[in-house]
Amino acid sequence: MNALVGFLVIYGGIAAVVLGGLWLFFSNLGRVHNLTPWQAARSYARKDLDVGPLTQWRVNLTYKAEMRKTGKKGPSGKVLPVHKITVAMPAEDYRFMSQFNINNFADQLAEYRHTYALKQGWCELGDEPVPVSVWPNETLKRLRPVVSFAVAQDGTTRTITTEAGLADDARTEPVNGLAWVTFKGKQWVLRPEDSPYRLGRAEDNEIRTVHDHISAHHATLRHSGSGWVWEPPKPPKRTTNSTKISGRIITLPTPLTSGSIITIGQADPIRFDAGTEVINAGR
Repeated sequence: MNALVGFLVIYGGIAAVVLGGLWLFFSNLGRVHNLTPWQAARSYARKDLDVGPLTQWRVNLTYKAEMRKTGKKGPSGKVLPVHKITVAMPAEDYRFMSQFNINNFADQLAEYRHTYALKQGWCELGDEPVPVSVWPNETLKRLRPVVSFAVAQDGTTRTITTEAGLADDARTEPVNGLAWVTFKGKQWVLRPEDSPYRLGRAEDNEIRTVHDHISAHHATLRHSGSGWVWEPPKPPKRTTNSTKISGRIITLPTPLTSGSIITIGQADPIRFDAGTEVINAGR
């Protein structure tokens, strides 16, 4: 009897340590990818997550080691390496800036930041500007009125805000097929010249939507010339979870309109938005 108790205590303790370690690993992995521990475990087993045996603890150790190695200082005077800056912008502002050139905007931000950093002594002459990337964030609210541009008949550019309202001869039209897809706060820009875009939870998708109810390769978004079309997978690759667009179950290629909400099983909704610009009706 004593031997049995000892056996249970020893091997039960080992099992508890192993299971506890796995739970901690998948909990940390889930926090990184905004998943529950169970979802993280399933995605890890399916090889949907591009990670190795990495925990939040090891991420922190790696980051601190990089900080000590670079020796660069930030505004606080502490060691702070800056390899890349990410700017979160309200989604509506991001869509507006994307009608022009979001990459040029990011380059300008990087140049402004680099000039200021030189003046403050955060970097030295000869250092390369830190690259800046700009991403939309659906949770951020705009701080200023909406600004749009309309081209008048004489070729000049007028600035119009929502406070003043649009002129009677102005209307909105699509911007060269540019569109956006939003899922769980992350946004992808769709450009007709890069069509088609694959959507699903696998790593090789252009639009990666990680959720248990979304297939590895769930659908394709294709620009048809007149607009964007949602194309379900062809047999035998049908998915088990139904897809609805604005509440209607679809099984065939379906045109998308701006503001369309795509739901797949119990997954978070996917939103489709088409870009628009303000133009003068009398052009």
